[in-house]
Amino acid sequence: MIKKYFLTFLLVLLVLCGASKAAPQEILVVQNHTIKPYRDAFSGFKSLVNNRHGGVDYTFRDSRGAVEYLSGKKPDLVLAIGMDALQKVKIFSGVPIVYLMVLNPTAIVAEERNVTGVSMTVSPDKQLAALRRVLPTARRIGLLYDPKKSASFVKRAQVAAKELKIDLLAKEVKDSKLVPATLNSLKGVIEAYWMIPDTTVLTPDTTEMLMLFSLENNIPVCTFSTKYLELGALMSLDINAFEMGRQAGEFAANILSGKKVADLPPVEADTANLIINESVAGKLKVPLDKDLRDKARLLR
Repeated sequence: MIKKYFLTFLLVLLVLCGASKAAPQEILVVQNHTIKPYRDAFSGFKSLVNNRHGGVDYTFRDSRGAVEYLSGKKPDLVLAIGMDALQKVKIFSGVPIVYLMVLNPTAIVAEERNVTGVSMTVSPDKQLAALRRVLPTARRIGLLYDPKKSASFVKRAQVAAKELKIDLLAKEVKDSKLVPATLNSLKGVIEAYWMIPDTTVLTPDTTEMLMLFSLENNIPVCTFSTKYLELGALMSLDINAFEMGRQAGEFAANILSGKKVADLPPVEADTANLIINESVAGKLKVPLDKDLRDKARLLR
């Protein structure tokens, strides 16, 4: 009898030891660039995942290497950082995919039930609230968009604008060649222009033309990225890459704990930084009060 209990004890002990030595969960990180925003986003992601899950191994590949890797192996989760990375890995339906640093993910993924993530877009109500904070007297705001790419965002923007008593003049543009004529139709009508990340509207040529339109007509441009401030935009509401990474890390932690991707719908970045081009503000005679100066980052 004693021998029987001893053997049972040994068997339980072996099972427990085997469980404690289970292989760590693997996250395949796919990115083609090592720029600072990507590094910051991954740092935020890793900080949350490692805090919630002790045993996680990270494997790094560019998009080409990721395709080869996923053709033969199946990690517990794929983190796609950037649009090009998401484009390549979305075809692998048998593995959970979380994306980061993607401007317009709905243009890449639609009904894939294994894909979720955090888009670089800040919600329209937050963007309009920031615009109202910087330009409190502006009532007529212009916007160009391609309905195939931005209809959903613009519909939400129109609801948010109505609540803020802003007249949002959203004009459809289905070809970038139509941007100049459509923009000129807003001359003398709008008090500010709202630039959204629509790839039909925004090309190198149209961006240059938009900034010239702003300068010639004293119309402030409000945008989503600091890079446009350097070209002449007044203000931007930039995502906080680290915090966005933490948002995506929350998704990943839930998936690694057994939650289904289909139960975790994609979200927009919930933290953003207001940045103002002080030089442009001066040229356009936009007053910047002390409270605004304290809360925003000023680009000189």
